[in-house]
Amino acid sequence: MQLDLQGKRALVTGSNSGIGAGIARTLAAEGVRVVVHGRNAERCAAVVGEIVAAGGTADYVLGDVATEEGTGAVADAVEERLGGLDILVNNAGGRASTHRGGGLNPGWLDTPWTDWVWTYEQNIGAAVRLIQRFVPAMKERGWGRVINIASTSGTQTVPEMGEYQAAKAAMINLTSSLARTLAYTGITVNTVSPGTILTPALRRTFTDMAVKMGMDADDWDAIEAKFTREIFDQPIARFGEPGDIGRMVTLLASPLSSYMTGANYRVDGGFIHSVN
Repeated sequence: MQLDLQGKRALVTGSNSGIGAGIARTLAAEGVRVVVHGRNAERCAAVVGEIVAAGGTADYVLGDVATEEGTGAVADAVEERLGGLDILVNNAGGRASTHRGGGLNPGWLDTPWTDWVWTYEQNIGAAVRLIQRFVPAMKERGWGRVINIASTSGTQTVPEMGEYQAAKAAMINLTSSLARTLAYTGITVNTVSPGTILTPALRRTFTDMAVKMGMDADDWDAIEAKFTREIFDQPIARFGEPGDIGRMVTLLASPLSSYMTGANYRVDGGFIHSVN
């Protein structure tokens, strides 16, 4: 399928690893000029190197989009490199407790308000600041794409992760209001909500859990089959990969998605059972 994305310009926040890197690679494979973003220069450079080696065009910027100053610096660097944006992918996120590291995350009742604030700034604050910075120029040009990365936990909650799930629910909500705000401008706004996307760290976690259940640590196929069917109860017997999210984002970024706006697209292997 020809997605007509050749020469478009995109920023993917939080793209020096994981889902963000998968999105950046997939966009670049369709001819998009991609800016990779993160806080680690070595990781960003590695993703850019992969994209360039595959024949794509990419650069990277560093900065903390959870702050006004950091977001401004990132936006300035993007404009310097690309001259503006056609596609904004708000992927940066996370939880304060996970970001700190050092053991188990606190429970709902033990999560300090400062963690709620950090998590909102990292997810919602970053997205809002970048939208307000780049969308006005998209309106002037009469074309643009804003794609916000949320989570299935934004609509189906689990215990304890209150601040993270609330932030992702807010992401889905702000997508809807922004899409209506940008009616008749040529800009579409959509959310992509990933399910369980397998990273090396998550695979190690699941393998450790499986060993405690008496399973063979070297038989990943059996572990994945058991977890997807019996623990996650999803219809597809594998976990997601960053490329699964990248392909959905790339479709939404393309001109072929011009009749799609204000929606939340789940890429979760059928994990969420409710009717959308």
